[in-house]
Amino acid sequence: MPQLDIYTGMSQVFWFTIIFVIFYLLIVRDVLPVLARSIKLRQKKVGGGNASLLDEEIVSVSTQTSTTLEESLKDSRTLLTTVSTSSSQWLDSSLKTVNENTLLDLNKSYIKTIGELKGRSFLLEQTIKQK
Repeated sequence: MPQLDIYTGMSQVFWFTIIFVIFYLLIVRDVLPVLARSIKLRQKKVGGGNASLLDEEIVSVSTQTSTTLEESLKDSRTLLTTVSTSSSQWLDSSLKTVNENTLLDLNKSYIKTIGELKGRSFLLEQTIKQK
């Protein structure tokens, strides 16, 4: 069997050992110290009677969050008020312009037409009554 051949098997064992040793040294030298530091830092922060530091941090974060939310709410209200006022003013001016220009002429012609129709109906009624 080719897997158990001594010449190729020893070469595979040699390279496996070299790669394993290099990988082991990288892990021990680079990765494990970083993990150990982060674990110690977490233990110092969470345990060891430093709960007051965490409480202070929680209070400061919640204060900053509430301040930010209040400011954004105030800005939103101001913006909505400004937009509402400006849109209301625009609508009023647009209505006034339309009423003065377009609807005034239409209203005059409407009243004239109604007057003519009433006059005709009055004349018809008068002629019918006379007959």
